[in-house]
Amino acid sequence: MNFKPNDILLRKTSDGQTVWLNERLVVEVCGVTTEYLWKVRSVYRKTVQNCYQRFNILPASGKSWRWAKINSQFYYDIDYLPNRSPKFYRDLFGDKNDLVESFKNFEAQQDNQLLESYFKGYIKANEKDFLHCYIDCTKEQQKALAKACTVLEFCITYIQENEFRTANEGYKILADLIEKHELRYLPKNYRILKEKIAEVTETGAAIAEVIQLPRAGNTNALEYNDPEVLSWAMQLTAMGQNYSNDFKTRKIQDMCRLLGKKVPSRRWFGQNIYEQHNTKFLTASQRFGKGTTKASIYEGYVPLQNALFAGDCWQVDATRVNIISHKADDGAKKFLYIVAVRDVHSGDVLGYCFDYSENRWSVINALKMAVQSAGYLPYELVFDRFPGHNTDEAKRLISSLEQMAVKVTIAHNANAKASLERWFGTLQSVFMMDSQYYYGEGIKSRRTHAHRSPEYLSQLEKESNKAGFDLAAAYNEAEGIVEAYRTTPYSYYSRKNKDLNKTPKLMHDESEKPHVQWLENYQISMIFGLKKKLQIRNGFIKTEIQKTERIYQVDYEVMSNEAEVIISYDMEDLSFVYLFKSKGAFLVHLGEAQEFSKPQLYGPQAEYNKLAEAKQRLADIEARKQAELEEKTGYDDVSLIMGRFTNKQDAERAETALLLQSAQIENEGIKKAVGSTYNTTNSHEIDINSFTKNQY
Repeated sequence: MNFKPNDILLRKTSDGQTVWLNERLVVEVCGVTTEYLWKVRSVYRKTVQNCYQRFNILPASGKSWRWAKINSQFYYDIDYLPNRSPKFYRDLFGDKNDLVESFKNFEAQQDNQLLESYFKGYIKANEKDFLHCYIDCTKEQQKALAKACTVLEFCITYIQENEFRTANEGYKILADLIEKHELRYLPKNYRILKEKIAEVTETGAAIAEVIQLPRAGNTNALEYNDPEVLSWAMQLTAMGQNYSNDFKTRKIQDMCRLLGKKVPSRRWFGQNIYEQHNTKFLTASQRFGKGTTKASIYEGYVPLQNALFAGDCWQVDATRVNIISHKADDGAKKFLYIVAVRDVHSGDVLGYCFDYSENRWSVINALKMAVQSAGYLPYELVFDRFPGHNTDEAKRLISSLEQMAVKVTIAHNANAKASLERWFGTLQSVFMMDSQYYYGEGIKSRRTHAHRSPEYLSQLEKESNKAGFDLAAAYNEAEGIVEAYRTTPYSYYSRKNKDLNKTPKLMHDESEKPHVQWLENYQISMIFGLKKKLQIRNGFIKTEIQKTERIYQVDYEVMSNEAEVIISYDMEDLSFVYLFKSKGAFLVHLGEAQEFSKPQLYGPQAEYNKLAEAKQRLADIEARKQAELEEKTGYDDVSLIMGRFTNKQDAERAETALLLQSAQIENEGIKKAVGSTYNTTNSHEIDINSFTKNQY
C-alpha cells in the first residue's frame, strides 16, 4: 500500500477514535472511480437527518460509505466501508490498528528523510560561506571547519524554528545526524552540542569563533601596531563601496603577505579599527552617504525654532497611506496616497487629498482644501518637486500665489519639510495602528512593531475582499485616520508635549495670524477654480461641463459692459460661477452668475411661476436698457420743431435737457473790494424760479 501525506486522518470522538481514509487511497486500493464515490456520497447524505446534511462531517446513520469533507478533500470512515460480496472493500485495508501503525511509521520515516534531505542541501548550499574564516589552515581542515560551521548554523536555525516535546529532543536528533554523517570538529554528544549552540545564541559569539581547530593557540590576537596597515584599513573603510569588515580584512591580510608584514588577525581589526568610535565618526559620511540613517548620527545640523504663529508656513508633501490594498474599478489592487498640507505652528492638517499617486492635481486639490478651510493664504508655502511641478497647471498656480504675495519655496531635500516628514511617522505609529486595515510601516523600518505578521495580513486580505473593501471604504478609513489626528490632544500620545492638552485643530483656530492674507471666496476661485472664456448671449452664458449643458444668468451691469467674460467654477458646486475679465496678467472680478434652470411647461409639473419670473427679468433688463439709452441720448432739436407730430415725452425731455444746460452758468469770480476775502455773490446759489421767468 503506497501511502502519501494526509492519506489517513485520526479524529477523537466521545465513542473512541475514528479513522478517515483519503479518497485517493480508497480509489487506489478499492479500484473504484471518483464518479462512483460521488454517487455513493449523494446516496449517503439522504440517509442522515436534514439538520445534519450541511455539516462537513456527516454523522453515522448505519449505512455504508460514511464520508466527510476535511481541508477541501473527501474522506471515508473505515468502519463504514462496505464489506459484501463480491468486492469486500473493508477487508482490502486489513486490521485497522495495523493500518494506523503503518501510516505512523511512514510519516516518521518521511519526517526523517525530509530532515536529512534538508540537512544535506543546507550544507551544500552554504559551506563555502565560512571558508574565508580558516585561511591559515590546510585545505582539508578548511573544508571540514567550514562544513562544521554550516552544520552549527543549521542546528541553531532548526532549534529556533521548531517545537519539541522535551527540552533535549531537538538536540538528540541533530546529534544523531552529526554522528551518522561523521562530521569532524563537531560534538557527537547532544549535551556538548547544546553548549556550542548556547555559546552562539546567548553570548553572541561568532560561529567561526566557536568552531576552532582542537588545541590551536590563538596567537593572532597579540598587540600589533603598524601605521601603514592602519592607513589601509581607514582608506578602505572610507570608500563609498561600503566594503564589509571581513572583505577589508582579507584585502589587508593579502597585502601584508605580499610585503612580508606580520598578518594581523581578524579580531585585531575589529577591536582596534572597525569598532572604534573615531573610525565611525571620520568615515560614516563617505561610507554610507550624506544624509542617510547610519551617517546622520555623526553629521551636524542646525536646530530651528517652531513657527510663532499659524499661517507663517505651510508644508506640502505626499506619502502612501499604509492600509491594505483595495480593488479598483478596473479590478487591479491599488493603494491610496495622501497629499497633506500641514501648518508648521499648530501641526494641523488643513487640507489633504487622496489619490493613487502624487501628482499635480492632488497637490492642487489639497492646497485648495486648505485655503478654503482656513480662509487665508499663508506667508510661506513649502513644496517639493512633486510629479508635474513643471507643468503649465502647476506653474500657473505658483505664479498666482506669488502674485498674491505668498513666498513659495521649492525644496530639494526632505530636511526642508522635516516636521511634515516626522508627522507621517506619527500618523502611522499612533493613529494608523488603531485601524484593522493597517499593514505596518515602510519596508526599511526595523522597529519591533513595524510590521504585522504575514498570517494576519493574509487573513485580513481575505476578510476585506469578502467585505467588499473598495475605494470608498479605503477613502473613509484614511479620512477617519487624519481627522482622528486633528481632534486628538497632543498630551494623549506625545511625551514631549505631555502638558499640551490641545488638539492641532484647536491650536490653529486659537492662534494669532498676523502674517496671513485673508481671502474672499472669489479670490479663492480666482486661484484654484477651473476657468473658461465665454461670450454673453441673450443675457446668459452657455457652456458644457462634463458633457452637461449649463446656463448661467448674467447681471445687467456685466452684460451691458462686457461682450465676453472668464468664468471660474468649482466642480463640487456648479450652482454658480464667478465672472472675471482679463486685464494684463491679472483678473478683475465682475461678480457672480447663478445657474438658470429651464422651466417645464408641459405636464402636471408645469412651472409657470418660474416662466413668469424669467419673463419679468427680461422685461426689467429691457427697461434698464431703455432708461440708460435715454440718459445717454439727451435732447433732440428735431423733436421741438415737428409741431403736432412731436412726441410729448421726447419734447419734455428735450426741454428739460435744454433748461439744465442753460442753467450751467460759468462760475466766474466777481470783483472784490480791496482787502475783501469774500465774493459779493455766491454763484452756486441760483434762484431757479426767477431765472426761468426771465427766459420767456
